[in-house]
Amino acid sequence: MTIDTSYAYKIGSFILILIIIGCSQQHSDPMIPISTPESQFKSLPAASEAVSGDEPDTRNKVNILAYFDELIAGKKIIVGQHCGDGPDLTNDYYQEYVGRLAGRTNKFVGIIGADLGYYPSSNYPVNTLIDHWNEGGLVTVSWHADNPFIPGYDTYWNTVVNKDSIRLRSLLKISQESSAKSSYRREVDHIASALQKLKDAGVTVIWRPFHEMNGDFFWWGINAYNNEQTNMADFKAMWQDLYNTLTFDYGLDNLIWTYSVLPNLGWNADVNAYYPGSDYVDLVGIDHYGHAPGFPDYDHLKSLGKTLVMSETGPKDGSYGNWNELDLATTLAGKAAYFLQWHSWSGAAVAIMDNRKSNDMMNSIKVITRDEIMVLPAN
Repeated sequence: MTIDTSYAYKIGSFILILIIIGCSQQHSDPMIPISTPESQFKSLPAASEAVSGDEPDTRNKVNILAYFDELIAGKKIIVGQHCGDGPDLTNDYYQEYVGRLAGRTNKFVGIIGADLGYYPSSNYPVNTLIDHWNEGGLVTVSWHADNPFIPGYDTYWNTVVNKDSIRLRSLLKISQESSAKSSYRREVDHIASALQKLKDAGVTVIWRPFHEMNGDFFWWGINAYNNEQTNMADFKAMWQDLYNTLTFDYGLDNLIWTYSVLPNLGWNADVNAYYPGSDYVDLVGIDHYGHAPGFPDYDHLKSLGKTLVMSETGPKDGSYGNWNELDLATTLAGKAAYFLQWHSWSGAAVAIMDNRKSNDMMNSIKVITRDEIMVLPAN
């Protein structure tokens, strides 16, 4: 999420869950529970039917990446909805923003997003992600990691103001022991456990750590404004260390690694400045919030040679509730394999179902919903 809404966004998350609990029974839209079969809505076979019985599930890393390229070439795009801040909220947000949207449109989004950070935890419920996967969908997971350089749990910290207190290389596996390193690597161990649960369930995860690193509001961000930052090598070392830790130490080969940036806004770093290298990245994404749909910095990101995605998107202040969802899909189809729209919060109508023409978008021939995902073996 971008800096201009980050603090309101955190507070709104707490408020929203109270609203969901207290008012969901009075909502005007019907809600389809996650366990409800799609067959009562769909004329096409669900993707899960293609991998049921004795048929192997072909949704592995290689095949998904090849499928994404095919979608872009065919000017199709998968629709996605983010489902909450912190792992304990995923199911509630799923019911609110995916279930109710399905009740309105008879379509489930193809991708759902969740987060393994924001709040302290050593137990991460992932059943909602597994259920969506088992119904034929795809999942993406972000990590708003705890700031290991200060007491308590918080992911937000102005990295320019506090640059002298941030030592990213001190968190590496090979670094000497410190309280910051212990805090960070303990959380890595916890999130690895959650990702292992997903691997055990056969889920391939579109994994998005350390996002928006070219901004100044997460502790892993820039250390100077106006593209004058000097900590790129430290960030790349931290990314590569996490990649090696999860891939080799924990054996998590079910992760599709996603480098996800902010647009170039003038005050921040270029979108390619922190790229950790092609050997450590599978997808490249951008988080774009605006008054209208768009894909800023497309050419710069395309130059990295990876498949592109819209890793976060939605309307910003002044445009809440007024985005044309059909225009969003049309604008991005042929450029991105999927888009993940953020959820709404108090005073901010950001989610798909809270904006215009969501039914037209969900039923567009350009848009791939959960029942239409068909990942076949790559050639």
